[in-house]
Amino acid sequence: MEYDVDTRTKIEFATKHRIDLSENELSGEIPVEFGGLKELQALNLSHNKLSGVIPNSFTGLKNVESLDLSFNRLQGQIPQELTELSSLAVFKVLYNNLSGVIPQGRQFNTFDKQSYFGNPLLCGQPTNKSCDSNNFQESDNGVEPDESILDMVSFYWSFASAYVTILLGILASLSFHSPWSRFWFYTVDDFIHKVKNSLW
Repeated sequence: MEYDVDTRTKIEFATKHRIDLSENELSGEIPVEFGGLKELQALNLSHNKLSGVIPNSFTGLKNVESLDLSFNRLQGQIPQELTELSSLAVFKVLYNNLSGVIPQGRQFNTFDKQSYFGNPLLCGQPTNKSCDSNNFQESDNGVEPDESILDMVSFYWSFASAYVTILLGILASLSFHSPWSRFWFYTVDDFIHKVKNSLW
């Protein structure tokens, strides 16, 4: 099959500037050689079985505008050096096993938390997870710390009030002369008597 000059130019441009290898059952680590594709504008490696870390060589993708690594098995941290990619407008690493602090600066300040879904060990902005502890406690879950303390205090007071009310109700019922109260006292007295006999 032959193409005219314009068609061949378009095909060469598409191959040279955009690579889409998504949904190809690719496995193993991402080749560091990708970082040498300086004219590449879009790289899509999503929906594969790629493992290992995000290569630091990606800093060589000076003209990349879209980088999609989502739905793989990547781990480790997102390289801070990727913030040097000044043309990067789309960055997706959804549903991997990435961890650590999300880089900030330049283009990375424009990405929202949807770019990082499915990576529970990532912390920092734009997620609501603090990096102060290993458990990455939520720092902005809509409930202030003071409110949480007040809720716990209210719970304990409510529990104590209910306990006292029930206890007073039992004592009040036993204060009346009734077959039920006499049976209760007899049962308790019999139990105490058996305990004493077992100890002697």
